Amino acid sequence: MLNRNFVDYSIKLLLKDKTEHFFSFVIFTFIIFILSSVLFVSDSIKYDLLSTLGAKDQIIVTNTKSGKYFPLNEKHLDLIIQLNGVEDVVGKIDGYYNFAQNARYIHIIGDDSLSDDDIVVSKDVKDLFMKYGYKKEFNFLTINGTITKNIKKVIDSNILSNNTIFANNYIARKILDINDDQYSYFSVNVPNSSEVDFLARKIMDTFPNCKAVTNDEIQSDYREIFYYKGGIFMILYIVTMLAFFILLKNQVSSVLGDKKKQIAILRSIGYSIKDIILLKFIQNIVVSISSYFIGVCLSYIFVFIFNAPLIKNIFLGQGMENLIFTPVINFRMLFLIFMFTVVPFLAFIIIPSWKVAIDDISEVMK
Repeated sequence: MLNRNFVDYSIKLLLKDKTEHFFSFVIFTFIIFILSSVLFVSDSIKYDLLSTLGAKDQIIVTNTKSGKYFPLNEKHLDLIIQLNGVEDVVGKIDGYYNFAQNARYIHIIGDDSLSDDDIVVSKDVKDLFMKYGYKKEFNFLTINGTITKNIKKVIDSNILSNNTIFANNYIARKILDINDDQYSYFSVNVPNSSEVDFLARKIMDTFPNCKAVTNDEIQSDYREIFYYKGGIFMILYIVTMLAFFILLKNQVSSVLGDKKKQIAILRSIGYSIKDIILLKFIQNIVVSISSYFIGVCLSYIFVFIFNAPLIKNIFLGQGMENLIFTPVINFRMLFLIFMFTVVPFLAFIIIPSWKVAIDDISEVMK
């Protein structure tokens, strides 16, 4: 009996009970909004953490003594690059500058694409400098005197670059007090992935004070931090799902209450059980599908345009005001959210409606 008149009648019944359906629409939209926002934030953070490692198999080598990090030198580099299986070794300059005025350590990263006179800062660091009157340049206070550099560019902040200054390697060495033949760590490229673990152990055997961490181990550490923080989001999921089941209970109560007589009247005027199920399906598919897509769209805007101001602080804490989430959409997870929300929502309407429709009409009308 699915025709235009039947669909029109279904929509008119939906509009007739618009107050009740509007409540379901608002609650369902809010549930989808929370679930999608959590998904977008978590996927964006995970993407930023893992994408920095790159596609190449590599080993990160650091020098430690008594649990503290010390610079590596050219001797380390020459011996590592001679190992069979190592394609390239790149020395990196990296460290932290103590900004005493704010009792804060700022991450310094060496970047030879910059000139000796310029630095690039994250938006969060730029706001910090503005607070203390550093608008176009910044004075680094070092043991060898003051180093003044122009702020060439301000970049958007993600989870990894939120507290960062990029400077030429020469300038970074001066700020961090690292000699010209020293490096903060080595990035070792190994073309054959099966040799990575072996070469990491070989490097640590060659230099007992050095720590060689593989790409896989770094990813594992990142995931461990991510899933630890993800426990906070799990609480949000649980609370949201409780709200969802309350909504389902309300829908079932509605069908078993006032809607029983409506179904009985439809049966008495010639509507079949199949017609009634189809009628309820059309009404609630409009509510659930529209709620789903509106909830997902609102969460996308909330996270990737407004940067999830409340959820961001729950997950990352304070000091992330300028963080920009990288737009990442996990369609598989969105589909799972659809399956575990829209499908149960429809089932909790159709099954009770079917049970009422097959009952004796005279008993239902009493």
